[in-house]
Amino acid sequence: MDHISPDKADAVPGRQTFHHGVAALALLFCSLLSIVAGSAVGRETVAMQQVTDLRQEAAIARAHKLVMVLEFSSEDCTYCRKLEALFLLPMQRNADYDDKILLRSISLDEGNSVIDFDGRSIITGEFATRYGVSLTPTLLFLDADGNELSERLVGIWSEDFYGGFIDNRIDEARQKL
Repeated sequence: MDHISPDKADAVPGRQTFHHGVAALALLFCSLLSIVAGSAVGRETVAMQQVTDLRQEAAIARAHKLVMVLEFSSEDCTYCRKLEALFLLPMQRNADYDDKILLRSISLDEGNSVIDFDGRSIITGEFATRYGVSLTPTLLFLDADGNELSERLVGIWSEDFYGGFIDNRIDEARQKL
């Protein structure tokens, strides 16, 4: 077997092309890794805005004539995360919804409480029971007094049409404000 000195390696036919191919693959890999890492970081820092005081949220909704969209969720609900990732978080970042809705989430996990529309502290599970919510995710479309303005959405199905279902509920609710 012939040995080639490092200074003559590039003179071997095909060797330079091989080195350029490896370099291009390494560059492509690093680029993809940075894109994936960047999007993972973005997902970690964006979360649904949790409601703690519905009276305060209602005051904002009333002042700006907004529909309150409340998501009932729980930590271990994979469908809640799917709903948030596909629809609610993009809506939260979309300026087109700023003058239409106030989007908030209520966690039904044990130990969580919320100030209700009457100013009383209540366990979130009891608050959900008051509205007949027993499954997560559930979306309610409310006015500033806590009245349902359009049909609620329970669960997530038909991803192709679900965004339209949400928009239709919002439009219907806005007409009733």
